[in-house]
Amino acid sequence: MKASEVMKAVKTWFKVSNYDALQEITIEDLKREAFARFRLAKHDFDGELNDDDDRKIRQRYLDYEANILAGKPLLVSPSKDPAPTYGKDYPLRQAVENPLQNAKIYIKHITVADAAKYERQLREIKILRRMGLKEEGVTMPASEEIGRWRLTDIEMLHPHKPLYLELNIRRLTDEEVIEHMKRMLPEWRRTHGIPEPLTGTFRFGLSTIKRLINFRIIPLLDLLFWAKRNNEKISYEQLGRLLYPNDSEDIRGGSQIKDTDKPLADKVLTHEFDRMFNIYLSKNDSMIHTKVAEAMKMNEKEEEKK
Repeated sequence: MKASEVMKAVKTWFKVSNYDALQEITIEDLKREAFARFRLAKHDFDGELNDDDDRKIRQRYLDYEANILAGKPLLVSPSKDPAPTYGKDYPLRQAVENPLQNAKIYIKHITVADAAKYERQLREIKILRRMGLKEEGVTMPASEEIGRWRLTDIEMLHPHKPLYLELNIRRLTDEEVIEHMKRMLPEWRRTHGIPEPLTGTFRFGLSTIKRLINFRIIPLLDLLFWAKRNNEKISYEQLGRLLYPNDSEDIRGGSQIKDTDKPLADKVLTHEFDRMFNIYLSKNDSMIHTKVAEAMKMNEKEEEKK
């Protein structure tokens, strides 16, 4: 399409005022909206569908796209469940509202099924053996030396293998556990040759949330998604006119979008950004149910104090 045709096509569905709704959702919902754009941008719409799960995933993203084109930018929010109230029971709130959902996958109790699986595996490689009669015999290490081996010594750790610990929370305070972990983690990583996964190379805070809104990153991502899906190009100057249709003091031109806004939009479409957002909410869990508009005001107050 010609530039004028691109603008005409985009204006049939895009209206930046529709995105004012982002101010009325919570910070957690904003994170979910950003992550929805990340998943949408990474989805291969031309990929082969092998089973019902693939078809359900494809339909989910087609529904996302349909909502965007219908002027409904809230793809996964607001949350249907009301914000839970715990009164003064702050520890309970911390336990229930853990933004680090991925941590629940990697930090969990060892189950009876896990114990049975490892016993079977250790028998197969002759680490354990049954002493005495078959049914009544006691399972013992094959030798005293082997009995001192750690499970991680046996498993030859790689990125998908866990590190097994015994943690007696009855005898230790939370502070002791945390401080012990902080001191021992570098040693465990050195011993097993497992470096810490790369984390954010940028700071995430209220100012980041403010930039997401003020730089209109979510609508920018939707415009870029449309361009990709339709194999069209929207210039930075065109993006400026679409995102800031009315002359105002906060208008941003094509050069600003190219140098500042587009790099931030690209960063949103990464696992790193989602991880940093989750860590921020975990450290500031009182912000989880805070409305975006309220958070913007809080950031303004912080800047006034500087």
